Amino acid sequence: MRVCEMFIRYKIGLKSIKSTIPFTKLPLYRKIAAIATFALSTIALLLLIFKLYIPTFIILGICFTLLMIFLFIDSRKNNLELMLKEHYTPYSQNRMNMVIGIFHEYDLDVHNINTIDQLIEEAQKAQIQNNYLLPLKKPLKALAAIVIPIIAYVAQKIGDTASQYEILTTAARIIIISILIILLLYSLAPVIKDIIYPDNNKYNDLIYDLRQLKLFYAKEDFSSLKQNK
Repeated sequence: MRVCEMFIRYKIGLKSIKSTIPFTKLPLYRKIAAIATFALSTIALLLLIFKLYIPTFIILGICFTLLMIFLFIDSRKNNLELMLKEHYTPYSQNRMNMVIGIFHEYDLDVHNINTIDQLIEEAQKAQIQNNYLLPLKKPLKALAAIVIPIIAYVAQKIGDTASQYEILTTAARIIIISILIILLLYSLAPVIKDIIYPDNNKYNDLIYDLRQLKLFYAKEDFSSLKQNK
């Protein structure tokens, strides 16, 4: 056997465990927050298309305020305890049981810290070797170094010929568009990365789970072995 075979088995195991919480099982305040954020973002985008900048800023302000309220409600003790009991703890148990089952399947010692460390090291090496995005970093940096001065030059020329009102209007438009683009990219980045390099997050998951195995399971079993002696 090889580590790549174990990794494939791990990916199969992950598919059998639901990593997301169904919308219907979310607490009421989370459902309201999700619907309100989507609705307000859509309204803000439509207002921007019709060049209604002041209402757009107002809607974005309301959206930000609602998010702050949601974070405050979500961080309350009773809500944290509910999410921990109903979702986080059962998911963690299922996931670690899956990892332990793979160890037993490949006749690996769950209590051997050295074995776990070696698996973590191999997973990190494989993650880097299979990363198709690394060769693109240097060309993208070079492209950014070329594009940014061009944008600055064009902005300067526009500022020399435009009136103060036109400059303020253009700046406001650019700021709003930039914010929306950043939010869009931030939300789509994980999806795009999963499409280009789908195994990257799976390697991160495997490394994380191996560390949890080493921290909680191996340590506990070693202490029990000492007590038995």
